[in-house]
Amino acid sequence: MTPGNNRTVTVILIDDIRSVVEGIAAELDWEQMGMTVCGKAFDGEDAMRMIERERPDVILTDIRMPKLDGLEVSRKAKEMLPGSKVLLMTGFTDFEYAQHAVQLGAFDFIAKPFSLEQVREALLKAKRAVEMDRGRESELRDMKLKVKESMPVLRQEFFHLLIRHRADADEARSRWEFLDIDMEPERLTVLLLEIDRFAEESKELSIREVELTRFALQNIVEETISAYTKGIVFRESLDRFVVVMNTATEAHGPLIAEACRENIEQYTRFTISIGVGGCVPDMTGLSLSYDQAVLSLSYHFYTGGNGVFAYQDVSGQRMMPQSFASERQQELVFSLQSGNRERALALLDAVYEELSAAVPLPDPEYGVSLSYEIAFTMLRAFQEKVPYAQLAELDAGVREWRMARSPSLQELHSHLCSLCLQGCSLIERGNRSEAEKIVEEAIRYIRGNLHQELTVGTVARQVHLSGSYFANLFKKTTGSTFNQFVTHEKMERAKKLLLEDLQVQEIAESLGYMERRYFSDVFKKHTEMTPSEFKQTYMGGGGK
Repeated sequence: MTPGNNRTVTVILIDDIRSVVEGIAAELDWEQMGMTVCGKAFDGEDAMRMIERERPDVILTDIRMPKLDGLEVSRKAKEMLPGSKVLLMTGFTDFEYAQHAVQLGAFDFIAKPFSLEQVREALLKAKRAVEMDRGRESELRDMKLKVKESMPVLRQEFFHLLIRHRADADEARSRWEFLDIDMEPERLTVLLLEIDRFAEESKELSIREVELTRFALQNIVEETISAYTKGIVFRESLDRFVVVMNTATEAHGPLIAEACRENIEQYTRFTISIGVGGCVPDMTGLSLSYDQAVLSLSYHFYTGGNGVFAYQDVSGQRMMPQSFASERQQELVFSLQSGNRERALALLDAVYEELSAAVPLPDPEYGVSLSYEIAFTMLRAFQEKVPYAQLAELDAGVREWRMARSPSLQELHSHLCSLCLQGCSLIERGNRSEAEKIVEEAIRYIRGNLHQELTVGTVARQVHLSGSYFANLFKKTTGSTFNQFVTHEKMERAKKLLLEDLQVQEIAESLGYMERRYFSDVFKKHTEMTPSEFKQTYMGGGGK
């Protein structure tokens, strides 16, 4: 039983015979019955005044009374209180009369002569009917309240359907009226708003902070729109809002969108991108305006956000994706495989400068497709020089940012530049490893042949390189020229031999110096001592 049903059912007793009224009022246990006598009347006119004042739930009245009979009381009472229950007390001669009265709205009748138990049963029957009515009224009130509370959600759900599906005009208009939408169903425009980089910027926020942020942004948009026209704002996803609004002209939509963008930028730390659909004649065209807004929003690919694109400005700019020019592709591959990161970066810059400067701007899908084509071209170029195991992380990175929603031109350019730098570093590292192996082989040969006259050409041939390339590679790897390194190795060998007490002439010849004087000059230049002085210093003796 709902709380409203606990209220006592009130009764008015009416009869021109006072003893009947007083007897019923005194003899029945009203408290046990859950009813209260709120009035007693002895003619029809007094009864009507009392009914108007007390507004009883149940009216127990005799049919035959002076001034105003029971049937007339019943009729007027039902007009005044449609939910009231009228019980008619009638004699045998008025039985058919009373039955007719019941058909016209009286709740029931009690035939005279009657017992108190019969009156009691009739009253309880009326009470149950009153309580049932109250229950239905309470349920109806609850339903109306729930509908009223859920109306904003129902309106949003309705618009979610309208922007995605075709609508029958009559059904849509009927639904529009039922939802009491405070807009005209004609001349409508859809805006699609996206909070720039919201997924990244909200990562560290709590759920409450995210909700408060979205609420604040939506509130700014709603207030901005209300200054111009009537409209509704609802959420489409974590970072997107949809606006449906009345617009007087095609130019009205971009004007309001720009005001929304400016206010968000001015009053919050966020920026938004907005795609504006065309103005459609009525609600059945909202799906078309929404599709146009989606296309318009995609052109923020070129700006990176914080702007407004209208369908009327981009509708003639669509281009089919084309392949990466073969000559430029080949040049990029050569630059990457040679580790020339400066040239590769310059080529990437040129591609994206041309793309952003194109008139008209190509379809954003073209820029995305081109970027992925370049990315996989770069990976294939790196794979020819570097084992895939070393490239696996780069490959996974490309696939990850390929899954990102709505990347901008600048973001894709940045990703490719990063891929270029990382790939070139791997190639350089591989080249360094190969160079180190070659130089190590050359050093082993030098140390094993110090007794010979060693030249760049001699050693270069041993490692199968040209003399000039080998000389440059050797210096880049060791930090010394070839001749400096050979001289250093020979002098270090000479020091060891001197300490083994070999003769200077013998040492000079073992290191490929035919003249002792020349060897001594080179040794002194290297150690700042003659061979004899070195031997004297470290052995305390001399040698010739």
